[in-house]
Amino acid sequence: MLRETLGDSYLVTESHNFALLARNDARLYSRLLASCEHARRTILETLPNVARDEGYGKHVVLAFADAESYYDYVSDFYPEEGDFAPSGGIFLDQGYGHFAICLAYGSDHERVIAHELNHNLLRHLPLPLWLNEGITQVMEDLVVGSSYFITDHHMVRRHRAYWTREMIDAFWSGDSFFSPDEGQALSYHLAQVLFRNFMSDYPKQVSPVLNAAHYADAGDAAFRQFCGVSLGDRVRQFLGEGNWEPTRSYSEID
Repeated sequence: MLRETLGDSYLVTESHNFALLARNDARLYSRLLASCEHARRTILETLPNVARDEGYGKHVVLAFADAESYYDYVSDFYPEEGDFAPSGGIFLDQGYGHFAICLAYGSDHERVIAHELNHNLLRHLPLPLWLNEGITQVMEDLVVGSSYFITDHHMVRRHRAYWTREMIDAFWSGDSFFSPDEGQALSYHLAQVLFRNFMSDYPKQVSPVLNAAHYADAGDAAFRQFCGVSLGDRVRQFLGEGNWEPTRSYSEID
């Protein structure tokens, strides 16, 4: 139905594990499907006791050629009011979970696919958003074999100037990831810092924590149980002294 709406310039094609809607361009959809299959294999092999490929059928990928079509589609999954940051791809965890990407934003489609597919393969876990984004960014780098991750003195100063008691609460709840200001970029970066530090300090606890973490407490209980540290302790390691602990239940957050 969506292909019919978009017109004859789009085509639905399939691989063994994916159904793809994209421009009717053989080189394009062959490359996208190959990236999808590669990302799936890498994620499942790297997270064998965490990522799950079970479902009702193939993974669905919608690759929109222009930003107008992309936002016209994904806007139906956003609240009617509010300010939202732009995106180049999004996993839509409603109904038959699927993801959409915008091909108009650069050519690094393999990275976007790896990112959104990882969300798809973790959708069965009640992960807090910061932990979900942390592991997903690391997996994205593993899939494509490169990384943009940098933490220098300038970035540390930006973090320490931005995060407050109020803002860290928005980080634990996940709200800061949708901030239209620099809070979104800093949230993604802080999530990656925390996960990379966790992965380095407690490599054997990664799978147990991912399987036990719950968004209701931002994953704090899982860290205390398997690592013997709180989330506040992990943040203090990077931001310095402060009241960084999750202080309320996030179970009512949509």
